[in-house]
Amino acid sequence: MVEKVASVNKAIIVNILAIILAACITIIVHAVLPAGVNPENFDSVFVKLFGFPVVAASYFVLLFTHCVVVMRYFGKQSNVPKLQVGTRFGLAFAILYFFGMQEVVVEVSPFREWGFAFVSYQFFMGVGDAIPALLLCVTVAYFTLGNAKACLPVQTLSITEKIKAVALITVAFLTERLIGYETGIITSNCNTYPIPCYIWTILFGIVLGCCYVLLYPVLAKEQNKLLLSIKLAVLTIGVNWIMFNSFMGLILSGIMSQMLLRSGIDVAIFFLACIVISKYFVKPDMRAYEHNLK
Repeated sequence: MVEKVASVNKAIIVNILAIILAACITIIVHAVLPAGVNPENFDSVFVKLFGFPVVAASYFVLLFTHCVVVMRYFGKQSNVPKLQVGTRFGLAFAILYFFGMQEVVVEVSPFREWGFAFVSYQFFMGVGDAIPALLLCVTVAYFTLGNAKACLPVQTLSITEKIKAVALITVAFLTERLIGYETGIITSNCNTYPIPCYIWTILFGIVLGCCYVLLYPVLAKEQNKLLLSIKLAVLTIGVNWIMFNSFMGLILSGIMSQMLLRSGIDVAIFFLACIVISKYFVKPDMRAYEHNLK
C-alpha cells in the first residue's frame, strides 16, 4: 500500500514538473524569436483581465496537461511498451503543432502578407511547440508508465492499411476544407493565396492520417471500433487540435467562435473518416482471437 502511494506521488510530481518545464521551454522559444508579436495588439477580455504572459502560460500548461492525461490514461490500458507509447503520442502531437502553425491565416500573425518571413516565423514557432511536446510525452511515459502486460500481441497496421487510412483522411479533410473555404464557413486566405492554402490543406490532411497511423497500435486493443475512433479522433487528437486553435481566440477578441467552428468541423470529419477506416479498411487481428482461445 505504501509503495503504491509512493508510486502515485512520484507520477504526480513527474507530471507536474514535466508539464511546467515543457511550457517554459515553449514560452522561451516564442519570446526569443525575431519578428515577435506585440502584446499590445492583443485585446481579448482574458488579456485585459490577467495580462498576456498569464494567458499564454496558462494556455500551454493546459495544452500539455491534456497531452499527458490522454497519453497516460490510454497508455496504461495498452499492451504497447511504455517508450513506444510516449514516442507515438509525442510524435502525433508534435506534427500536429508543427504543421498546424503553417496554416495560411495571415491576420493572426505578426505579418501583413504570406511569404518567406511568415513561413520561417511559423516554422520556428512550430518547432518551439513540437519538440517540447515530444520530449514531454517520452519523459512522462518513461518515468510514470509501467511495463506493458503481454496479454495480447500488439496490433499494427499493414502498409496497405496505412496508405488507405492516410489517403482517406487526407481526401476527407481536403473536401471539408474546400467546402468551408468556398462557402465562407471557414475564414481563410484562400482567395488571396490559393496555392499555399491548398498545399497546406493537403499536407495537414496527411498529418491527420499519420496521427491515426501513429496512435492506432496503442488503442487497437479496444475491440469496439466506434469507441476506438472516439478515443483516437475525438478525445486525443480532436480535443488537442481544438485547444491548439483556441490560443488566438484567447488573446484576440471576436475570433474564438471561428476558431472553435473550424477546428470542431475538422474533428467531426476526422472522426467520421476514422470510423470508416476501422470498419472497412482495417482487418481484424486474428492473433488476438488465437491468443484468447489458448
